[in-house]
Amino acid sequence: MGVGIEMNIHQRLWESACGIEDELAWRQAMPAQPEAALEMKFNGGVAPAVANHYSKIVTSGRLPEAAKILDLGCGFGRIAMALANRIGPAAQYVGLDPNVEGLAWAQRHIATRHPNFSFRRVDIKSLPYNPTGTVNGSEFRFPFEDASLDLVFMISVLTHVDLATVENYVREAARTLKADTGRLVTTIFLLDDEVDDLLAEGKGHFTMGFGYGESRVENPANPELAIAHPRQAVLDILDRAGFAHHTVFTGHWSGRDSISPLDFQDLVIADRSPGAVHSTASSIIPPVEDVSPGVQQLYDRITELTNGDEGQFGQFISWSNTLAFNALWWQHDGLTLALADDTSTEADRWHLRFHTWSQLGLENIRPDDSAPRGAFHTLDDIGMVTLLIRTERAVLRHTLLSSLQEAAANGLLVLEAIRAGKKLVLRSPDCPPLPAPIPAFEA
Repeated sequence: MGVGIEMNIHQRLWESACGIEDELAWRQAMPAQPEAALEMKFNGGVAPAVANHYSKIVTSGRLPEAAKILDLGCGFGRIAMALANRIGPAAQYVGLDPNVEGLAWAQRHIATRHPNFSFRRVDIKSLPYNPTGTVNGSEFRFPFEDASLDLVFMISVLTHVDLATVENYVREAARTLKADTGRLVTTIFLLDDEVDDLLAEGKGHFTMGFGYGESRVENPANPELAIAHPRQAVLDILDRAGFAHHTVFTGHWSGRDSISPLDFQDLVIADRSPGAVHSTASSIIPPVEDVSPGVQQLYDRITELTNGDEGQFGQFISWSNTLAFNALWWQHDGLTLALADDTSTEADRWHLRFHTWSQLGLENIRPDDSAPRGAFHTLDDIGMVTLLIRTERAVLRHTLLSSLQEAAANGLLVLEAIRAGKKLVLRSPDCPPLPAPIPAFEA
């Protein structure tokens, strides 16, 4: 097994631990949180750590203390909430969006707490967010003077507009950004020969199988759902607009590897002046010496299970984490997850380990306190973060990393038993064994 693959898994788990820690700090500092329905409407799902991830990226450059920032397509202020903890009161943030509902939430929960944050409605036509809009994106002029902004960012905006609107937004960003410090950060779906091959092989998250001018869309009946643009056409647009330097970081939407599991869409960072350093601001990987032989063996087994596939790896980690939560709760309730035919002595008995998980304080905190004893609680990432917040504990990323590793080791143990045809039960001294209600995992 090569070190590169081992360290890739280590990085992925470390990134997850860092993201959970950031999300905990953010949500504890920001009492108001958007409803899941609002998250779904604007983001297509509830995604912990995404806002913090992009807030790091947009502030990773040489942003002046009194920077003027435009967030085009701000929605309900997902990234604004994270930025509020990263920029000082001298900076001025303006969020523009066509949707009344999202802006109302941002005004009520963000602008009232942070006077240097403001949100304005623009009547741009958008099928999902403002279908009666009077202004086409291809004709919209940013409401700012020439060379007046330090940063323009558009996250999950160019993935939903046609190429003419991409060109206009990029041109307007170049016009309003300062010539010496101005930076554009945007996400986008880019097409090239490699992406075409991956999509044709079914390795991407989309097919982008329908032509839309030079671009391609996922659904011709609703083209704004997801639009991919030719890479070279977009790079030419950046050059014509006057950006002297730009870098593309690939996301994993197309089946390609990404620097971070949070980089789903492709990322473009462009500067008005040449020579700037561009970074996705990924969290630092722990030193190689932190990976013990036992942990390396764990990574080898995970790689073998998932065939090194990013999507399967993510599914396994989520499944293992949920299993760890439930097994810990079962144990706290006097139920032990065991093999039905286990006749070994107590010292040698097959069992899961919760050395680190037991330090998180989660034994009595559950998503549904009314669920019967021995029930299986389904959890997603946001559910995990919510439970950790309820413990009111400060959890460090190294503890979270160890917890993720421990959960993965337990998950492999359970999966190996299931695939060997063994029956898993919940044992207790006061009742007959109960079937263990563990959902299937198929890699």
